[in-house]
Amino acid sequence: MGTGKRKIEIKRREKEEQRMVTFSKRRKGLFKKAHELHCLTGADIAVVAFSPAGRPYTHGDPSFDATIDKYFNINGRESNNNAEMIKMRSWLEGLKVEACESVDDLVLVKNLVEEIRNKVLFRVLSMEEDFVGSLLA
Repeated sequence: MGTGKRKIEIKRREKEEQRMVTFSKRRKGLFKKAHELHCLTGADIAVVAFSPAGRPYTHGDPSFDATIDKYFNINGRESNNNAEMIKMRSWLEGLKVEACESVDDLVLVKNLVEEIRNKVLFRVLSMEEDFVGSLLA
């Protein structure tokens, strides 16, 4: 005879495999609830969940990208963000790994990539702060 639904204690799973299974199940439930909220209220929803391994999973209604784009357009940041994205893309396209002839050249490329990574990380964190701030306002 089954035990049915039971209330479980909310605490961190000690085994990594258990954490991944729990994350997968809870992520599906979270995304389902976000979809229900969209259906019931018509609200635009965007959810990002990062797995214990650091992998991002997204869900959005009508779509994640459309919701995020709409948020940035509302706040008048589109032109600024596009300029920054073009600048970052030009940095990445400027990297010529194939042209490296020595270890020193590769070290320079590695340093450039780390610089780009840090700039992107800084930008994402500032966007996250702005987003959270707008939700609390």
